[in-house]
Order: sequence, then structure tokens, then C-alpha cells
Amino acid sequence: MPVRDNLTRVLKDLILPELQGIRGEVSKLDRRLDVVENRLADFSARFQAIDQHVVDQSRRIDELRTEVMTRIDQLSTRIDQQNLRIDQLMAQQATILHEVAALRQDREVVGDLVRRVSRLEEHAA
Repeated sequence: MPVRDNLTRVLKDLILPELQGIRGEVSKLDRRLDVVENRLADFSARFQAIDQHVVDQSRRIDELRTEVMTRIDQLSTRIDQQNLRIDQLMAQQATILHEVAALRQDREVVGDLVRRVSRLEEHAA
């Protein structure tokens, strides 16, 4: 058994320090992994915040687009109403100009008749 005990002691002397070193390295790696995991969690939270900000901005842009389109539609309706009113006024103006032209023609005819009647009265007198 002494050979076995000697062999066990020798193996323990060789392996145990190496195992302790490996355990120390594993402990360091665990701490590093914890730091890396924390940083990844921080980045993930930041990215989620950025994503939420982008979603909020997109929603705001959609709301503004809808508001602008509504205003454009309202202005377009007002412009159409104004164009209709202008068309109506132009039609009224054309009617008035036609009536004025007819009145001028009537005035010329009446004036001509008055002159003729006056001449007839002068000749008759």
C-alpha cells in the first residue's frame, strides 16, 4: 500500500496545485462573464429604449401625417368652394355685361327714335 499512498501523494502534489490554478482562472472568468453579461444587459436596455423612441417617433410622424393630410383636404375643399364661387361670380359678371350691352343697344335705339321724332316735329311745325 505504500506505493499506492506514494502515488496518490505525488498525484495530489502535481494535480491539486494545477486544479487550484484552474479554479482561480475559472473564478476570474466567472467575474469577467458577469461583467460582460451586465454590459450586455445594459446594451439591451439601451437598445430597447432606442427602439421605443423610434416607435414613438414613428407614431408621432404618422399622427402628424394624418393631421397634415386632414388640413390639406380641408384647404382643398375651401379652394374648391372658392373656385366655385369665382365661377359663379364670373357667370354673373357675364350676365351683367350682356345686359349692359343690351341696355346700350336699347339706349341707342331709343336715342335714334327720339332724334327721328324730333326731326318729324320740326318738319311738322
